[in-house]
Amino acid sequence: MHLIEFIITSAILTIMPGPDILFVMAQSMIQGKRAGFMVALGLSSGLFVHTAAAALGISIIIANSPTLFSIIKYAGVAYLLYMGIMALLEVRKSIKADKETTTPQASELQTEINTFTDDIKKENIKSEAGGKNGWKLYRTGITMNLLNPKVILFFLALFPQFIDISGEHAKTDILILGALFALIAVTIFSTVAVISSYLSDTFSIKSLSPKILGVVKCIIYWAIAVMFLIN
Repeated sequence: MHLIEFIITSAILTIMPGPDILFVMAQSMIQGKRAGFMVALGLSSGLFVHTAAAALGISIIIANSPTLFSIIKYAGVAYLLYMGIMALLEVRKSIKADKETTTPQASELQTEINTFTDDIKKENIKSEAGGKNGWKLYRTGITMNLLNPKVILFFLALFPQFIDISGEHAKTDILILGALFALIAVTIFSTVAVISSYLSDTFSIKSLSPKILGVVKCIIYWAIAVMFLIN
């Protein structure tokens, strides 16, 4: 194995713009670095499954089957479209709640209450990565990775450049490289999460209305769905 070359190559490929980096950046800027960490863990966990599939020869079967490949790809697209719709539904609920608490005779006190409620919503967005929602983000990350068949092709093209696929220890070598790649990925993604959250705080992105942030989340999900289709 050529470990040094593999580490350098993996780091460069991970940093390159793509669905994973975009999703980590977006979640970190909207919900904070903890959200980015959970997404990073989810995405990197999916890499272990892809590695095992490559070592067992399952990846080759999928890559050579247009039907299986398409099923996984369109399942990923459908999942991202669904997540975008759910984000829009959250915006709709927020708008409906605001209408129900606002009347033509709203007093100054009511206005202050609404403002206070909006502040609470913003604080909830900042802390969404904790508790149950943190694991939701983790599940979203791992699901996105597993339903991205291009990762299968990526690993099939990457590993042969650094190990002898026909060698006696090929499976073990694949597992080692896959684990190393996942470690590199989670390190880079976490760094991106910290930087993105810092930039968000600097430009007050998290202080935007929950409605606006919900629409942004929808756009991001659908943009990644398009990436799944055309890349």
